[in-house]
Amino acid sequence: MRWADEAGRSRRPIVVIEDHLYHTAELVQALASAAPDLLPQLTVCVLDGAGPDTAAAFADLRDRHPLVCLIAATQLDLTSQGGCARDLAKLVRPGGIIVQDIQLSTLPFIPADRWWESIYLGATIRGLFADRAPVVRFCSNKRGYDATFGKDLIEAGFDPRDVMDKTALARTVVPTMVQLFRARFPLTVRTSAGESGRHLPVADADRADVEAAHDLVLWRGAGGPTLGGRLLDSPASLRAGSAEIDTWRLLIEDRLAQRGGLPVVEVGQRLVGSDAERAELTNLAARHVHGLRARLLRDTAIVTADHRYAIAPDVSVAIV
Repeated sequence: MRWADEAGRSRRPIVVIEDHLYHTAELVQALASAAPDLLPQLTVCVLDGAGPDTAAAFADLRDRHPLVCLIAATQLDLTSQGGCARDLAKLVRPGGIIVQDIQLSTLPFIPADRWWESIYLGATIRGLFADRAPVVRFCSNKRGYDATFGKDLIEAGFDPRDVMDKTALARTVVPTMVQLFRARFPLTVRTSAGESGRHLPVADADRADVEAAHDLVLWRGAGGPTLGGRLLDSPASLRAGSAEIDTWRLLIEDRLAQRGGLPVVEVGQRLVGSDAERAELTNLAARHVHGLRARLLRDTAIVTADHRYAIAPDVSVAIV
C-alpha cells in the first residue's frame, strides 16, 4: 500500500498545515491529551522559517511526540502555490483530512496584504485528487470575517461556518478532528506487512489498495464479507456466518500472531461438533480446507504440518 508504510513522508489520514511551531505544539499536545490514538495517524507540516530557534523547537516537538510525522518547511517546495500543494498532497491519504491555518503568513507566494489567499492552497491540494479528495478544515484565531472573505471561502468550495476557532482547541478543534477521522476511516486493518499484527485505519474505499498489497485479505465491511488479494483472480463474496469465513478468519489471525497453525481435529470439530470420531473429523477438515485452497491461485498457500493447517510464512495477509 502506498500509504501503509508509516515511516518518513508516507501518507497519513490527517495532515495539519501550520505556519508557526508554537501553534503546532499546542495542537499536538491537545490531541495527545484527548485522543492519543490519533498521533500515529498525524503528519504536521511546520512552515516556520529556518533558524536555530526553529530547529531546536522542531527537535523538541519530535522528541516529545515521536509518533507524529513532522515535516519542515525545507522539505517542501515553497516557490509556488502549485509546487507546495503537490508536495502537501503527497502526504495525505485519499479521503483524508487536512487541517490548515487560515492565514499562512510564512508562505512567500502569499502577499501579506492578501493573507486570505492561503485558503486557495487547501483548495489546490483538494483539486489534485481525481478520486476521494481529502476534506479541508481551516483554523483561525481571528474574531470574524468580512463579507468579501466569506464570499471567497464559498467560491473556493468551503463553508465559512466550518472554520474552527484555534483558541478553542480542546472544545472545538480536537473534537472535530476526532469526529472526521472516525467517520472517514471507520474500519481497522491488521496486516502482516511490516510489523506483525499492525493496526491501520481504513475505509471501505481502501479495499482495492489493501488487496493489491497483500496475498490474502479477509474484508468485513459495509458490502458484506469478501476474500481478496493477489492469490485470487478476483475478490470472492462469502456467505455471512459461514464456516468458511470462520476458518479464513482463524487462519489469518493465526498467521498474524504466528501461533503455528490450527489443529486439524479442531477444524473438524467446528464443522460437526465434538462428538464425532477423530477419523471423521479429520476427513471433514480435509474436505473443508480443500475447498478453501480451491479459491486460490496457489494451493500451497495453506500448508499442512504436524496435524495443523496454516497459511504459509511467505504469504502476506490482512484482515478487516
